[in-house]
Amino acid sequence: MINYFRQPYPRAQPTLRGSLLTAAGAGAFVSIFLIVFQPFGSANWNHPHKLLLLAGFGAVTFVALLLISFIGPRVFRSWYSEKNWTVGKEIFHNVVVILVITVGNILYTESISIGSIGPAAILAWIGITLAVGIIPATVITLLNYTRLLRQYATTGFRIEATGASGSDQLTLMAENEKDSLTLTTQSLLYIESADNYAEVVYWENEKKEKKLLRSSLSRIEEQIHAADIVRCHRSYIVNLHQVESINGNAQGYKLHLKNEVTTIPVARRYGDRVKAFFQK
Repeated sequence: MINYFRQPYPRAQPTLRGSLLTAAGAGAFVSIFLIVFQPFGSANWNHPHKLLLLAGFGAVTFVALLLISFIGPRVFRSWYSEKNWTVGKEIFHNVVVILVITVGNILYTESISIGSIGPAAILAWIGITLAVGIIPATVITLLNYTRLLRQYATTGFRIEATGASGSDQLTLMAENEKDSLTLTTQSLLYIESADNYAEVVYWENEKKEKKLLRSSLSRIEEQIHAADIVRCHRSYIVNLHQVESINGNAQGYKLHLKNEVTTIPVARRYGDRVKAFFQK
């Protein structure tokens, strides 16, 4: 029986802009909902700044989401590693988000003196939150996993013999415009982002070589004009003529190169482009 909780699940590296927009959107929704409908007995509050206090719950949601979605992955890098992210981790992450927002709302309620919540009530609210939150978090994640798995299934997906990619000269220049590497497009395997460097992996005299160039991957990409050497991931540029086989899971396609143990991931935004190359 398949253990779904250990299956790979996509997780994109969050950007500050994306995290801010997501947290702000969720916070705004909570604030507007509470101000308009005033549920949970808030309609009976008698306070001159009631609307502002209700909006504060949205601010709690904003802060909690920002801390977990942006700061969390940078503090716990190993746990949030994209290649090790699973269905189980996604469910756990969503439950933690709900739990942190609940605890934040409890503390906020106490701080503004709208009401006093005892220890027993706090534990009860946390228990209810976990019991209620884990069900939709699990169902939504598993449904999305099934959808992505079908989307990237490689059953019947064949790679026709593509031949060599040509022997055109390719020169890659570092940011200082002094260090460079010249090779043929045929010999290039892939280029991987390595902090402030780009690591070029290629064949030379039937031996695999590597060279570091101080440059961003985006700058390197701008120097390449071969149609079969493409960006497939935020960290990789790959020579598609070097691909021997493809398999897929919920995280997207994985490229297996000829005579190479390294597996190259394909980000979902590049999936159709890579698939079209081999099925054209």
